[in-house]
Amino acid sequence: MNSAKVLLTAAIVGGFGMMATAQTLVYDNSSNDQLIRFNPGGAEVGDEIILAPGPERMISQFRFQYWGQNFSGDEQIRVRFYANDAYYSSHNAFIAPGTILYDSGPFSIVETARQTIVLDYATLLAGNGGNPVIVPDSFTWSVQFLNVDPNAGESAGLDVYSPPTVGNSYTSYWENDPLNPGWLLKTNQWGIPMDFAARVQAVVPEPNVLALGLGGGLLFLLMRGRRSLR
Repeated sequence: MNSAKVLLTAAIVGGFGMMATAQTLVYDNSSNDQLIRFNPGGAEVGDEIILAPGPERMISQFRFQYWGQNFSGDEQIRVRFYANDAYYSSHNAFIAPGTILYDSGPFSIVETARQTIVLDYATLLAGNGGNPVIVPDSFTWSVQFLNVDPNAGESAGLDVYSPPTVGNSYTSYWENDPLNPGWLLKTNQWGIPMDFAARVQAVVPEPNVLALGLGGGLLFLLMRGRRSLR
């Protein structure tokens, strides 16, 4: 399998591959391909996912698919994880992406019909100040494509899969448009579940790691309850 390095040891590979046996698969939306290509333009878009029940909440590997066409060579992507703890006025509830749990920073991507980006444990550490990425039962992962110029015929986006086979996902998606900043909850006008292809593996945090995370203000995140699908 050919691969290219991004960030530290995050690899771009041709598809969803083997998992390390010491890790637990807590979310998997890589089987039910809807054959739909979503082009978000320059907006940051996020998929709020629900992990399978269990104590494994320290992410050891995160994978997602993307596609890109007619690239000129300077295209980048940025990946973030958010707790859904910000106030969203239209629902009168704290459900919008808020606290950033992980930020990869921009990194280069290549033109492809379909590839998978793998963020391994070392890469996740690097994007979180050297700290493990501990998430609540439900969180939003987002991507934003950078330097993709539609006026030059360039395009990039995500693959839509649904339903997940491990864990669950809300059928709507979040959008943060840089031209009109602020998160908006959106749905597909044809009723198609907007679940982006991704897989999450995790391990149980060691007590000292968990204590460090809680000391940093994650206690309220880990204790957040689930809510029904939109």
